[in-house]
Amino acid sequence: MIVEVIQRALHSSSKRVQSYLNEEYIITRPGASAGLWMSFLLPTAIILGAYSCHNVSELYRTAATLSLGLLGTSVVFIAKACSSKTHEYTLIIPSVFTYIRLYFYNKIGVWFSIAGGFASYSAGEAVILLLNAAPKSLTYGEASVLIQALILFLFTTAVNLVNTWHNIPVQCVNTATLILQVGILGVLLICAATCMFPDFRTPLPFYGLTLAVIFGFVVPFLHILLQASPILWILQLLLANMPRIWLVTYWAVCSGLAVLAVNVQIQGEQQASTVIRKYFHILAVAVFTPGLIRECCFLYLASGVVLALITALELLRVIHMPPLGEVLEAGFTVFADEKDAGPIALTPIYLLAACSLPLWLYPSICSEEIYVGQHLLPLMSGLLTIGIGDTAASIFGTWIGKTKWEGTRKTKEGTFASILCQMTVILMLIYFGWKIFIQLFSSEDAGSRFHQNVMYPSSKLHGIICQKIIILNILDY
Repeated sequence: MIVEVIQRALHSSSKRVQSYLNEEYIITRPGASAGLWMSFLLPTAIILGAYSCHNVSELYRTAATLSLGLLGTSVVFIAKACSSKTHEYTLIIPSVFTYIRLYFYNKIGVWFSIAGGFASYSAGEAVILLLNAAPKSLTYGEASVLIQALILFLFTTAVNLVNTWHNIPVQCVNTATLILQVGILGVLLICAATCMFPDFRTPLPFYGLTLAVIFGFVVPFLHILLQASPILWILQLLLANMPRIWLVTYWAVCSGLAVLAVNVQIQGEQQASTVIRKYFHILAVAVFTPGLIRECCFLYLASGVVLALITALELLRVIHMPPLGEVLEAGFTVFADEKDAGPIALTPIYLLAACSLPLWLYPSICSEEIYVGQHLLPLMSGLLTIGIGDTAASIFGTWIGKTKWEGTRKTKEGTFASILCQMTVILMLIYFGWKIFIQLFSSEDAGSRFHQNVMYPSSKLHGIICQKIIILNILDY
């Protein structure tokens, strides 16, 4: 009964927000609802993670405070869109709360506290700006997730850079986080400069800008922060042992297969079917699973590098930058579906985010010695969702699906197959134990501690639920 009431309230609010956006002449992605509840999911997952995990860092608790502000801003913005009685000053309430909590609880200083409050306040308007900048590409919920992720990234990066200036990171995951933050910041600078200054959209200025950012900002800045070469650190991490080298070789082969599949589809000049697109989901599972089991920190670093690379490639496609611009556009044309109606191709980024989200939300798990046995299932929540669940739903829905859910093209048979396949995989892991599963990918003895920690702590269940809800909405809306 309560669930039905909540669903009706969300449905009604979604219609009102969509009407508000239409009145403002904002064109969202066609054929999709506003997706309001997506705007609550990322902040909620971070908040729950901060208060359920005993070993989170102060930086993570700071992110949780900012998430509280972003959550409040989403609620107030939706209330404002749904009712004309909501006053403008109510938008200030979440930002004031964010400032007070950052200053008195997190104790990060007055300037960072003010910046956090301003970031919380600006989130609502930033969503509108993004929807205007990328018409037909996003729903309101998707735009909210992207803006919240961007704000959290920029704010935590700034705080972490200041902290690292006085304390050089020692653990692998902390060093990897710093490298990723500065590297992705460099990619964002290139994207911003290219969007703001059209002169950079020709080959010579663009590649000159890219080299200047990489070798004039990213590498030197990281060298100062780490007191060592970031390139040598990555190479040492890569060459530390033979299993890691074999893993990278395996990833390279999988990447080659993906490129070959795209090239074959381009040469055939045929639009890729839903089933063909789901093969990439299966390939993602094949890539991520060995990394999660064997090399959590290295996979964390690699996933961030791939995010930066995909963003850079999408920029090349959008501005038609030779020599890859035309090839990337051809690949986009044959693999685009109704969700890619706008100028930006977000499907590859969504797929990567779906697989990596648990790892990005809780990277500290990689620093724990027993992370495989105790935390592998939460880290695999994205793979279970997109690799097993979403793929099963698409394949079975295409083959045997007859009864469609109201207002959608998705079938009840596909949904049932998705749930059944995910439950089957989880029950198999529990029944046979982690040790057998791990030995499929590891050359070393897993040890009995992995078997006795199969039943992960109950506090992780809500984390899995939040992660899976985010991932499902990213893929389905």
